Amino acid sequence: MKNEYKKEVQKFLELGLTERETKVYITLLSKKSFTSSELQKTANIPRTKIYEVLFKMLERGICVERRVGKIKYYEAVEPKKALNKILEDYKNNFQNELEKKKDITEKLEGLFNPVFQKNKNLDSPLEYVEVIKDKDHAQKRILDAFKNSKTEVLSFVKGPYVCDTTSRVNEQFREEKSLLKRGVICKKIYELTELEDHEPVIDQFKPLAKLGSQLKMLGSIPVKMVIFDEKMVIFPLQDTINNPNEFTIIIVEHIGMVMACKILFNHLWDISLPLKI
Repeated sequence: MKNEYKKEVQKFLELGLTERETKVYITLLSKKSFTSSELQKTANIPRTKIYEVLFKMLERGICVERRVGKIKYYEAVEPKKALNKILEDYKNNFQNELEKKKDITEKLEGLFNPVFQKNKNLDSPLEYVEVIKDKDHAQKRILDAFKNSKTEVLSFVKGPYVCDTTSRVNEQFREEKSLLKRGVICKKIYELTELEDHEPVIDQFKPLAKLGSQLKMLGSIPVKMVIFDEKMVIFPLQDTINNPNEFTIIIVEHIGMVMACKILFNHLWDISLPLKI
């Protein structure tokens, strides 16, 4: 094979020919015909492989075999015909593979679609419960809940707090301020015993009272809790065993649970005292 065609080998490889087939084909183009031994030497193909290469090329239709007496000669098929034959074979193979995959797809669909349809409406008891340990993730979910609130937000407020940094306090303050401006009812019951201990945190939320946030206090509340629009309730549950400053966020979107929590909130709201600002 002439050196000037070496850079073209890659293009033949991309069409689907092997490197040896490419070398033999380009060699065949250099004169009318070759014997197998001539091809083997000129194209630098191992003697044990030349017939295997020629057989595949004959099958592909990119070379032809002619006999003169007992001697076999091999000739290249015109490049335009040979290359289009390779392309046509590729298209046919691709179409065959596509049809096979379509058939497999249809069989799998037929088998598994009924399974999907049967089970997709089965509710998992965990589908409406989300558990979060990471504070940044918890803060994001709480802020999203504030952003999506349309009617009311009801809260039991006690430590420990997700808003344990100035940045988090300011983020929640902005979202509560925004929902109050949207006309969302906001009610909070603070645990009385923590008002002094967490005054810096609570002070951040007192300005919200001027925007309509309703604040009350009670000697003791059973759990931290925030109810959003009778659709969702968030429980920041304190770790009472290992680290009292850590907690797990439980988010429940179950109407029965939310309504039960609202009944509890309304009961404690009725017996709470107004928080003096």
